[in-house]
Amino acid sequence: MRALFVNPCIEQDLEFFHLGTIAVASAVAATGRHQAEYVDFSFCWDTWRDHLARRIAAMKPDLVGISTFSPRMPHARRVAEAVRALRPRAIIAMGGHHATLDTHRLVRQPWVDLAVVGEADLTIVQLLDALESGEDLRTVPSLAWAEGDRVVETELAPLPSPARLDALPFHDWTLWQQHPRAIWHCGFLPMIGVRGCPYRCAFCSSPAVADRLAGCGPFVRAGDPRRTARHCAWQWERHHRHGLRHLMFYDQNFLLSQPWLEAFCDEYRALGMHERLPFSAYSRVDHITADKLDLVRSAGCYQLRLGIEAADARIRNDLLGKKLDDALLRERIAMVRDAGIGTLGYFLMGLPGERPAQAAASYKLARELGLDRAVFLMFTPLAGMRMGGEAIGESIDFASRDRATSFTDDGLTTEVSDIGRARLRALFYRANGHFLARGFLRNARRRPWRFLSSLPGYLAAAYADGFTPVQAITQYIYHHDEAWRYA
Repeated sequence: MRALFVNPCIEQDLEFFHLGTIAVASAVAATGRHQAEYVDFSFCWDTWRDHLARRIAAMKPDLVGISTFSPRMPHARRVAEAVRALRPRAIIAMGGHHATLDTHRLVRQPWVDLAVVGEADLTIVQLLDALESGEDLRTVPSLAWAEGDRVVETELAPLPSPARLDALPFHDWTLWQQHPRAIWHCGFLPMIGVRGCPYRCAFCSSPAVADRLAGCGPFVRAGDPRRTARHCAWQWERHHRHGLRHLMFYDQNFLLSQPWLEAFCDEYRALGMHERLPFSAYSRVDHITADKLDLVRSAGCYQLRLGIEAADARIRNDLLGKKLDDALLRERIAMVRDAGIGTLGYFLMGLPGERPAQAAASYKLARELGLDRAVFLMFTPLAGMRMGGEAIGESIDFASRDRATSFTDDGLTTEVSDIGRARLRALFYRANGHFLARGFLRNARRRPWRFLSSLPGYLAAAYADGFTPVQAITQYIYHHDEAWRYA
C-alpha cells in the first residue's frame, strides 16, 4: 500500500516540522511492506495545490493521512477536498487532536473517510495491512467512520507502552522533500522523549485527549532516555550538513523526572552530543531545581521554554489552572538565568474575562523577569477545551469556518475576548515587537559584522521561499541567525 501523509500548513502557515505526522510516516516506511511519503506545503504556500497534484500523480497513494488541529481545520478541509478531486479512490484518513476530540462531527464530512483516534503510529500500520488484505476494518482499533447517519467506532487501542515506543523507528525527515531547506532556515529539528502530560491546564487540549483515551493505559509514558539520546545523535549524523545546529524538545514537561533526565544527560554527554548539538526544552516553572539545571546545562541545554501565560495570578491559576505562585515564578526564573541557561516565556492574550490592564501587566511582567525572549500568543479555543467549567470550543464547527486561525491572529480570540480587536492587536504587536527588537539588538551587538552582513542574503532567500517580511525578519533573528551561537 502507498500512503501519503500531509501536514496541511497552507496560506503562509509557518509550521516546518510536524512531529506526529512524521512519526506515523516513519512507522509505515519502516515496515518495508508499505510505501510512505510526507508532504508539507512550506515554501509553496501560493502553489500548494500544484505541489499536492504533483506528489499525488507521482505516488498514486492508496491512503492520504492528514493531520488535524482545531484552529487549522479549514486548511485540512481544503487539502482533503483537493485530494478527493485529484485521487477519488484514495482513502482520506484524519488524525491528530481534532480528530480525537471532535470525531463524530468530523467523520460526517463528505471529504473524510476515516478518523484515527489517539496516537496513530501503530494503528495506521494495522489499517494499511487490513486494507491490503481486504480485512474488515472493524478489526482495526481506534478508527471511526460514518455509515449513513450512524458513526461506527472501533475499540480504542492501548496507548503505546514505553517498550512499544522504544520499538518505533526514529523520525525519518528524508520522507519530506523540502527538509534540507527547512533545516537551513531554522537550524533545528524537533524531538520528543516523553509522551503525555499529567497536568490539566485549561488552555491546553491535552487534558481532553487524556479523558478521551482514559482506560487505554497510562497517558504519560517515557521512552528509554538513552535511546532518546541516540536518536538525537542519529539526527545529527544525518542532518548536520543541512545546517542542523540545535534541537527543540517537544516533551510538555522535559524536567518532569530527574532519573530520566540523569540517564538521558549521561548518555548525551557520553555520545559527545553536548558539544555538537545543544537543545532547548519545555518545562513547568515549578519543576525547576538546582540539580536539574546542573544536569541539563552540562548536557548542552541552552534554553528552557516556560509557560507563564498571565501576570494576573487569578487568571493564571484559577482560570487557566497553572497553580503557579508569583514568588516561585520569579525565584525559579532567576535560578535558570543564574545557571547560564536562556529563558523563553509564553504568555496568552485575549483570555475570557481578561481586561486590557491585565494583558498589559503580562507584557510588563515579561520585561521584569529578565526573559531573554517572550512570545505573546492569542488565546485560541480548541475542541474539547473546558475553562471555568464551560466547554469553550464545543459549539465551534472549526472545519466549516471560512478561514483558519493560529495563535498569532485574532480570528477566534475576539469571539471570546472582552478586549476590543483594535486594543488587543495593539497590545499583541507592542509586546512581541519589543522582544523582537531586543533580539535584533542583542544579536547585532554580539556579532555585528556577521549578523548585519548576512541579513540581506537571508532575507532574499526567505522572500524567494515565500516568507512575508515579518516572517523573514522574525525567522532570521529567532531561528536562523540566533541558532549560529550554538554551533
